[in-house]
Amino acid sequence: MAMNQNDTLIQLVEQAACCVNMLGPSDLSDARQLEEILSRIDRTVHELDRGSDPLRTQMEGATAEATQTLQQVLGQEVKDTSQALNAIAQAICSLQGLARQLDSADSGTAVESSAAAPSEQPTPQSKETASPEPAAETPAVPEVTTISADDAPLVVDFITEATEHIETAESALLELENHPDNEELINKIFRGFHTIKGMAGFLNLTEIGSLAHSAENLLDLARKGKLILAGANSDVVFASVDMLKRMMTCLKEAVESGGPVARQDQLPPLLETLKAAAEGKTPAAPVRPVQTKADDEKLDAILEDKAEAKKAASSGAAAHATTDDKIKVSITRLDNLINMTGELVIAQLMVAEEIHTRTSSTHDLARKVAHQGKIVRELQELSMSMRMVPVQGVFQKMSRLARDLSRKADKQVDFVTVGEETELDRTVVDKIADPLIHMVRNSLDHGVEPSADRVKAGKNATGHVELRAFHQAGNIVIEIEDDGKGLDKDRILKKAVDTGVVEPGQELSDEEIFKLIFHPGLSTAEKITSVSGRGVGMDVVKKNIESLRGKIEISSVRGKGTTFTIRLPLTLAVIDGQVVSIGDQRYIIPINAIVRSLRPTSRQISSVQGRGEMILERGELIPLVRLYRLLGAVPTEEDPTKALVVVVEEDGKKCCLLVDDLLAQQQVVIKSLGDALGRVPGVSGGAIMGDGKVCLILDIPGLVALAQAQ
Repeated sequence: MAMNQNDTLIQLVEQAACCVNMLGPSDLSDARQLEEILSRIDRTVHELDRGSDPLRTQMEGATAEATQTLQQVLGQEVKDTSQALNAIAQAICSLQGLARQLDSADSGTAVESSAAAPSEQPTPQSKETASPEPAAETPAVPEVTTISADDAPLVVDFITEATEHIETAESALLELENHPDNEELINKIFRGFHTIKGMAGFLNLTEIGSLAHSAENLLDLARKGKLILAGANSDVVFASVDMLKRMMTCLKEAVESGGPVARQDQLPPLLETLKAAAEGKTPAAPVRPVQTKADDEKLDAILEDKAEAKKAASSGAAAHATTDDKIKVSITRLDNLINMTGELVIAQLMVAEEIHTRTSSTHDLARKVAHQGKIVRELQELSMSMRMVPVQGVFQKMSRLARDLSRKADKQVDFVTVGEETELDRTVVDKIADPLIHMVRNSLDHGVEPSADRVKAGKNATGHVELRAFHQAGNIVIEIEDDGKGLDKDRILKKAVDTGVVEPGQELSDEEIFKLIFHPGLSTAEKITSVSGRGVGMDVVKKNIESLRGKIEISSVRGKGTTFTIRLPLTLAVIDGQVVSIGDQRYIIPINAIVRSLRPTSRQISSVQGRGEMILERGELIPLVRLYRLLGAVPTEEDPTKALVVVVEEDGKKCCLLVDDLLAQQQVVIKSLGDALGRVPGVSGGAIMGDGKVCLILDIPGLVALAQAQ
């Protein structure tokens, strides 16, 4: 019984330590929870069957001290809240040591004197401690760790919460390199590891707990000014962050499959490195980011277009528990959703009543139907906004990638992100990460020169790479700009001619030459590195972006730098479309692809040998695409002078689409055509119209490509 009480007591004390760690002088939101935990600790201590044991007496005193001080804080009876919180933290630290001594005494294990005053202090405000700093321990880890079905839901919640703490810690680490004296950043990192340690201990995730504890010891020294978190010390904390990411991935896989949690062979050396750093010893070898190899493997999968295959293979695993991705939604948006749903119900009842009684005029009924339609549109926009998430998470990954690559290549690079708060559809955010990884790697490897070369060229020794996001005309724009050496168009053109991509003597504009880098197998790199230079990848990047209905543009000045511009729709679910008719069939053309519409004269229409039909519009010959031939429709009118022509543009290239008539502009929800139909040339999906019929959505890039191939 005593052992069970001891385990309960230790868990409660760790919960209290975690809770007080999150408190700040201006944020006492978790204070009531801490008060409840202290009350439970007091009851558990009193239930201990240990008579007049001094350990029990000391624990009662420490609990009473923490409770009394906390009540004074809650009652606003203290002037210096920060000092009071430090006192509470000291009392809980004493409780931690006393609880461990109590457990060790019952188990017959000898306890070192340092156990009574452990090194971790749960509050970031504390700067002093009376106890010496113990070295980080390397606890023994079990051979096999499995997740029971009962614990699986708790582990899923732990993964979600721990991932947030890891991302916060990584962001603070990156910022700390630019502001090394910022104590709050160090406290933020410390709090993240401390919280993960407490949660891992509660779930008996020993490996994760031991890593978080070892990193916490190092960070605690930095909080107290006894260690500078830079250089090798910063590297080892980054390596700990990377290891935690991998452990979360393995933990998620174990939960989904029901199998054991994969062991991390690199964990013991990392723990030893953390211990050496905490003891003030310089590691024998630089700490390499643990995730570097994983990133390379991931990029290889992306470049070889195998990511989907791997994803499909992994999805066949037996489901042990759900680990669906989650997004945070503000309370305001949820309240608005509930209110608008209520309004919709009221409007629907009003329309139903009108139809049932038939007492109102057609005008009144139409007015109420229009009102209902307005509510539906607003509800649709609100529901779509709930899928929107900031690009901050993706940008943070790019910042970390740039840091590691610049250090690996021994280049000085100032990587800046702008517009991290820009929101984008969650599906797009997930899919844009991989193309950005490759483009950032290329910018640092091919774009930014070594410091010596930059100085010779009259540039600053430190390169500048900027990643920014912003909204523009219903789209989101992501730009990657560097001040490197720029693209060598002569070299690109020569390589394209040598590989047969371009015919000798063919004249191309600068923009057309730059876009040759998207051709498969075309690379101007002098040597192949672990980062880039294989001649694959940029074509996959282009395909991935186009699969999101986006496009990519390039501008470059030799010796000045290069800018890649990615334009993406705000959402993948809804588009603004122009409904057109061909015979008795209707089709939808995305509004953002339409340049203009016209009814050409006979003088504007011509046939060019080897190029098919062309329309001369504003001094430009544009290919004419007879949609009815591609789509198998029967047109009402085949003569372009009596029908209508819609000029569309994609990636700087235009074509004219021959249609019978323009019907209406409206928002439509994109639906997949399904695996049975597969990929239909010139068609990107379908939409269900108001009359219940399916209307095909035209794929403008595909149609332009078909027109150019004529």
